[in-house]
Amino acid sequence: MLQPLVPKIAEWQREDYLLSSDPNRLDVAWVHHQLSENSYWAKGQPLAQTLRALAGSLCFGIYHRGQQVGFGRLITDYSRFAYLSDVMIDPSQRGHGLGGWFAASILQHPELKTVKRWMLATDDAHEVYRRAGWQPVEKPQRLMEFIPTHPEDHTA
Repeated sequence: MLQPLVPKIAEWQREDYLLSSDPNRLDVAWVHHQLSENSYWAKGQPLAQTLRALAGSLCFGIYHRGQQVGFGRLITDYSRFAYLSDVMIDPSQRGHGLGGWFAASILQHPELKTVKRWMLATDDAHEVYRRAGWQPVEKPQRLMEFIPTHPEDHTA
């Protein structure tokens, strides 16, 4: 019988900043606030939807002296594929290279050594990811998407 994978915790330190995949460190209220109030992609999202997304993802937090200042999550099979989503840096902490550090560091997570395809979508942070080694999709014609006409019909 298959057992759910419980990923090992990985952490990286940079000056007064800690990047951690420890789910117990997450400030869920901070994450939800950032998503539902400050993001362009999840504005107005209910708390239940945030909690469901966190539960189904490998989550990372960035902490400055113990306080959460960044977040991102991977949707992954821990084998071949990982999709980076919901990356946020607190406005007061932007300009310190945290986004690039995050985007480069998570690639080194020990549970993701065999992942060969990493993907993300962004409207405004292409250069941050490019500097961290990410690049445009080589064959975008292979990619497709499905967008429900009534998203409320597809929520749990």
